[in-house]
Amino acid sequence: MLFRSFFHFLVGFMGSGYYTHAGGGTNFVCLTDSPIYGKVIGGFQGTGAIYGTEYETSGFPGLSNLAQHDAPCAVCYVRKRGSQIMIPGTNKCPSGWTREYKGYLMSSHYDHAHPSEYVCIDEGAEAVPGSHRNTNGALLYMVQGDCGHALTCGPYIHGHELTCVVCTK
Repeated sequence: MLFRSFFHFLVGFMGSGYYTHAGGGTNFVCLTDSPIYGKVIGGFQGTGAIYGTEYETSGFPGLSNLAQHDAPCAVCYVRKRGSQIMIPGTNKCPSGWTREYKGYLMSSHYDHAHPSEYVCIDEGAEAVPGSHRNTNGALLYMVQGDCGHALTCGPYIHGHELTCVVCTK
């Protein structure tokens, strides 16, 4: 189960804009697995759109088994801890904070038309069962440090994939 230390109140599918589209929403959202519709016009209208999200992790140790699978998600609630922070570039929380999970920083490809937010994907990430096919949509790639372009080389190593941690207090 994703986010084993959390109490789940919404589980579903990760969604965002199509990787080649220049418009639409840029953030990743957690789409419910039980949508309820109001008034609708039948057929695709060519307006705003949202797509499922697919892992692009082939060749990355530990997460290559997720490649071409769809990404699930969970909106989580932690009792008695009201603040949450995602810290990229480390897998440790500051003193006094509780680590909920650690993993890898992911985002859309730097050269694709559709930007996205950075998200922390659990190192024990799962895939939507039965979703192994290359259908595209929104795509998640490992984020690497590109030092030398205002990111300091020394603490950061050019081309290394970044870890991340989600902490609560």
